[in-house]
Amino acid sequence: MVFEYLTVLISVVIGLSVTSFLTNVVRIIHVRGDVTISWVQLLWSITILLWTISFWWFTFVLAKQPQWTFPLFVFLLAYSTLLFFLMALLFPEGVPADHNYQAQFMRNRVWFFAVLLLFLCVDMVDYTVKLDKDVSIVGHLPYAAFVGPLIVLSLFALRTDNLVFHRVFALYSALACLVMSITTLVPLAN
Repeated sequence: MVFEYLTVLISVVIGLSVTSFLTNVVRIIHVRGDVTISWVQLLWSITILLWTISFWWFTFVLAKQPQWTFPLFVFLLAYSTLLFFLMALLFPEGVPADHNYQAQFMRNRVWFFAVLLLFLCVDMVDYTVKLDKDVSIVGHLPYAAFVGPLIVLSLFALRTDNLVFHRVFALYSALACLVMSITTLVPLAN
């Protein structure tokens, strides 16, 4: 009962992130002839969506958490909130019908990658805690191979406006997140 109660707020925040993705992608489809679509932004939004869904899937494991503490709850809420912030930075509210998503992504890239770096730091704390509690499902090397390049490339992304770099990084991140999700998310037990 405690798990269900506490995870309602976390689920709402996760739901806001998914809703933001879905409504904005549909909006872009509706006005596709008038907007400048950014494949970098769309790939990043897919990456954040994958990460959000993976986080939501993994929270089911917490149903077995024997004791809930306020710091654990705040940590999970912060994790989900950062995922929402990342999605919200990709899709600003109230954009005109002829919005240039590519220019907007490049203008906001410092904010996006700064929040992504903060999120990756929080994810490393999450990984360490899971490892200490023996609930981590991925070893040191695969996790380091996943998160290490994301950190290094995010640091570089803060400083460059090279569109080719951002395209390659967005594609790499989407594929890395997809592979990590497929290989680490175990089936839910009853």
